[in-house]
Amino acid sequence: MNNCCSGLQSLTREQVMNLALAVGKLLLKNGAETSRVEDSMTRLCYHFGIYDLNVFVTPTVIIFGDETSEGKSLVCRIRTRSVNLTVLSKINNFTYNLCSWSQGYEATMDYLNTMLEEKPPYNKWLLCFASAVSSACFAQVLGGNDHDFVAAFITGGVAMVVLKLLGGYRPSAFWENVLAGAAIGATALGCCAMSRQCTMEAITVGALMPFLPGLAFTNGLRDYMAGDLISGNCRVSEAVMFALSITIGLAGVLVMWWHWGWQLWR
Repeated sequence: MNNCCSGLQSLTREQVMNLALAVGKLLLKNGAETSRVEDSMTRLCYHFGIYDLNVFVTPTVIIFGDETSEGKSLVCRIRTRSVNLTVLSKINNFTYNLCSWSQGYEATMDYLNTMLEEKPPYNKWLLCFASAVSSACFAQVLGGNDHDFVAAFITGGVAMVVLKLLGGYRPSAFWENVLAGAAIGATALGCCAMSRQCTMEAITVGALMPFLPGLAFTNGLRDYMAGDLISGNCRVSEAVMFALSITIGLAGVLVMWWHWGWQLWR
């Protein structure tokens, strides 16, 4: 047992496992790659002198325990995931500074559980506004004019509003992205129909940028490099599926517009 920790001393094996599992849940639910989750949980156990526990993490499951039939094992299913770098930073500081942690076991568990139950720091309407602004800026970077800036702002905002409103009905992520892609296509085409100075390419690509799963793809590659082949395959496949679902929604609207006989590209 490592006694350099002023607050967390003389913890039982079960208490250490509970702490490690809470840390793993927080990391995985807030966007950490699986190799980081396994490393943080293992490092916490090593700090308290426990070396015989194994951790297996996928993007949706944490399995934590030892190899003996008498030992305690814990399994946690992660059903919702997001990205919250503030939480990741707090947990990273916690696991790397255990020696200076002043709170006891109960207070620490309350601290971790409070973070687990916290709502996202930004409400859905602020996220919609941020998506609109970023879409407009991407359209400008891609060479769009002032009309494209305004049209991309509207398109990106409408698409994110559709995505957030659908969240209350709990559809699968695939169908959420299909409908978001359809909203991008329909709104962009509507803007181009109202103004001949709008550029379809700049508006569409600008509005698509906030929806691209770049972080999931990057985490998948990092899991590959860390040797976590299952997690790497899962994350890369998830990123490809998200990108494909947005493409299906966008392409479906463009095909319908084309078959109705209206001019598609200006």
